[in-house]
Amino acid sequence: MVNEMAAISDKLLAFLNEARQPLPPINDADEPLRLDSLALMRLVSFLESEVGYTVEDEELTLQNFESLRSISNLLQGQGAKL
Repeated sequence: MVNEMAAISDKLLAFLNEARQPLPPINDADEPLRLDSLALMRLVSFLESEVGYTVEDEELTLQNFESLRSISNLLQGQGAKL
């Protein structure tokens, strides 16, 4: 299970780094992601298709998607394997 969580975390980090280009890669879990609306929708799609987590409408808040840590907290709080 630990390896599965690490693989999902690595996939999420790789996805976020690609979505944030041309910004530098994320080096700190608390670093603001600075995603635009299109990147946020792509992130939601990624979470649903690659992680198996359905993002509910009420979860689409800045607080839940402001950093890698906040996304991880959202997913772990709902029992996702991250």
